[in-house]
Amino acid sequence: MKAKQLILPIIIFLAIVLVALAVRLWPRTIPFDQCSDVYKRYAAVDGVVATFIKDYKVNDTVFVDVTLLEATDSVGWAILKKDFEVPPPPPIAKQLIDNGEDLIGVKLIPKSTTTDTLLNSYLNNVLAISHLNRTLTVFHTKNEDEAHTVVHYNFDKSTNPK
Repeated sequence: MKAKQLILPIIIFLAIVLVALAVRLWPRTIPFDQCSDVYKRYAAVDGVVATFIKDYKVNDTVFVDVTLLEATDSVGWAILKKDFEVPPPPPIAKQLIDNGEDLIGVKLIPKSTTTDTLLNSYLNNVLAISHLNRTLTVFHTKNEDEAHTVVHYNFDKSTNPK
């Protein structure tokens, strides 16, 4: 009789655990129309894997949308470098990169031309460049304070790798 009484609570417990795991592990996708213009531009480009991340945590107070562009081959990397006007690393940096150091270069890039200048006077995003990993990360910042925080974040990431 006791075994029959334990079956229902065990089934309920297992159901709760399975629902919790499903919620935790279920992929969180964002509709295409809510992704950045940069993501939309590179989502179907051969040689490039585009990923859009909503509300990426830069620090305890700054969360920004991010588009990660990863070149899967040399043609994809050439396209990204050309499109984003990525300068070659200086000789000293190139030597460190060739030795496996992931130096993150940072530059400001203009936002999409669809940005309304009357509503948003800050017209730049932050581009983080990893020559070692052949990735470009576009941090979609809303103001100069966010941009400053993102630049500092990438500097720390470059100088203090984990």
